[in-house]
Amino acid sequence: MPMLSDYPGDKILVGCIRCGMRRQYDKAAMLKAGDDRTLAMLLDEIVRRSGCVKVDNVNIYDRCGAKYEDLLELLKAARRHR
Repeated sequence: MPMLSDYPGDKILVGCIRCGMRRQYDKAAMLKAGDDRTLAMLLDEIVRRSGCVKVDNVNIYDRCGAKYEDLLELLKAARRHR
């Protein structure tokens, strides 16, 4: 499972396609404040703190739509530079 320390960028962008929530975080500050954790756990923490009531919804059609907005592009760029 990928960890926060594995995140390929310095800024972490999170957005939800359902409610429009968008947040930006500094990776180094997050590591200093809360230790290393999986990206899945971190995403749930961010969404809960933003007030989302759908994060724990068991209905897969009515769950929170939050995701790391730029993670795929950052991973692709990192692979090209290997």
